[in-house]
This record gives sequence, structure tokens and C-alpha cells, in this order.
Amino acid sequence: MIKRIATALVAAAAMSASALVGATPALANPGHGHGHHDGPDPKITALVVNPTSVVLKGKYDSEVVTVTVKGVDIKHARIVIDHKGSWGRDDWDGHGWDDKSADSTTADTSEEKKKPEWKPQWFSASESVKIDTKDPKGFYSVKVYARGFDGKLYTDSSGFTVKHDTWRPKPPKGPKATRIVDFNAGPEPVKKGRHLTLTGKLQVAQCYGDWYYEYDRAYVELDGYPKADWGGGDCYDNRDYWHGWYKLGWQDIDVYFLPAGSHKWKYVKTIETNPSGSFYTKVKAWGSGTWGVRYDGSHGFGSAEASDYVKVVK
Repeated sequence: MIKRIATALVAAAAMSASALVGATPALANPGHGHGHHDGPDPKITALVVNPTSVVLKGKYDSEVVTVTVKGVDIKHARIVIDHKGSWGRDDWDGHGWDDKSADSTTADTSEEKKKPEWKPQWFSASESVKIDTKDPKGFYSVKVYARGFDGKLYTDSSGFTVKHDTWRPKPPKGPKATRIVDFNAGPEPVKKGRHLTLTGKLQVAQCYGDWYYEYDRAYVELDGYPKADWGGGDCYDNRDYWHGWYKLGWQDIDVYFLPAGSHKWKYVKTIETNPSGSFYTKVKAWGSGTWGVRYDGSHGFGSAEASDYVKVVK
């Protein structure tokens, strides 16, 4: 929950100055002249939240959000994450820190002592938090309160959003869609009495969550038939979880012929798709016309058909 998240971040971010500075060694001159000046010049140079949008799908989904603070001449920093209306730390203004150590780092203004040359210090700290479906949706503000070596407080803010994708459509009432693709009758033109080859592929609509998506167990052949677990089959081509089409094997395909000038299809034969959904057969060409293949559907699958015209020459 958000209380758990916020408490973990604040406790982790409010480390001692020695721990934070020790974890981030001083680097070379970050861009202050020749590397020396009279005193610290604190600033927060970056506050990065990654990702800035969290979309949780399913009951057990989760995602890690990482907050990174970078700066120069910063002694320590505190990160506060707040979801509006949750635990009310959004108005924290930095009071409550022990600032004695920060004050003691300022240069001595006495004219009797020479001011030491200040070497700019890089600062970097990161904290991560796990967001899951128990956490409320909405905008989460991310604020950083940083204490500079000059004793002053510096702040910056950002944020991220959390969404719960709980919408689920009702399963379609009709049979699951199928299609025949790459159907071809050839060669064309072909001489009368020669053989034609009919080829194509039978496919079924495939969706996330049903057994056509589980490639590792989708087709377990048992006695010549596919065996798999049915998972619902919510198929809508305008939804993100639409996956495409999947091979449909061990299905009967009927072959028909429509002679040129006729309006009546003639049944020729029945063939079967192989495990990859492909089919192949040969027929004799006695005249010009249209060759057609049709899948009538079964076990909750819809029908599909395709055709190809072939000219026969003497």
C-alpha cells in the first residue's frame, strides 16, 4: 500500500550524511571555473523518475519505480513520495533535520583566518519502490529535499502515474474466427489434362490468454488430434491483447470447382491440414474455372473459404 511505499522510501533516503557522501565519492571539477572557489555552490542538477507511467495488468502485476537525485555540493537528500489523500507528507518543508553538521561546513568569515579553497562535490542517490495492485491508482508526487554544504535547503519535484487495467470484455458469443491464407491453384495457365497443385494455410484467431498463445503446449498430439487447454478466447482486433493468427492443424478442407460460365460448385474431394495448418493436393484440369477450398468449422471454430481462377488451354 502507499503507506508502506512512502515509509520505505523516506527511511531509506534519510540516511546519514556520511553514508550518502561515502557512497558517492568526490569527482573532478563539475564545471566551476578551474575547480576551486571560496565556498560551496549547491544545486540539484537532476531528478529522474523511471518509469513515469505504471500500468498494472492482472491481479498480481507489479513494477519497480526508481527515483534518482543528482546534484553538486549537496550533503544529503530526502525523497518523499505522496499519493494525494494517502498519508499527507506533501507539505514537509525540511524541518527536523540535524543541521549542525551542515552549518559547521560553512567557511569561517573571520578575517584572521584564510578561507580554505572549496572543492566542488558531486552527489548522487537512488531509491526504488515496488508498486503493485494493492496501491491506489492516480498521480504520485515525488519531491526531494536536499541540504547543501552551505546549510540551505534545496528542493525539486516530479512524479509518476499509476493505472489499473481492469477492463475485460465479455467473450464473443459466436464461433472463433478462422481464415485460409496464401491459397493458390497453379500453374496458370495450364494445359488441359495436366495437374494443378492447390496449396494454402488454415489459421484461427489468436489472443493473449488462450491456448493458442501458449506455444510450448498449444499442440500436443494425442491419437492424431490436438490436445490443449482452452483459456477463454477474448478476440477483438482493436484491443492491445489481440495477437494475430495461429496455425490450425488436423482439420478437414473441402475442395470445389466452379466451371467457367456455371453457377454451381462441384464437390471434388476432402483433404486435411497438417500440424502447421498447411494443406496440399493435386487435381486434374479439364477446363477453365475457379477452384475453391472451404473449411466448415468445428469445435467452436467458424468457417472460412478461399478461391482462385485458373485458365486452361489446349
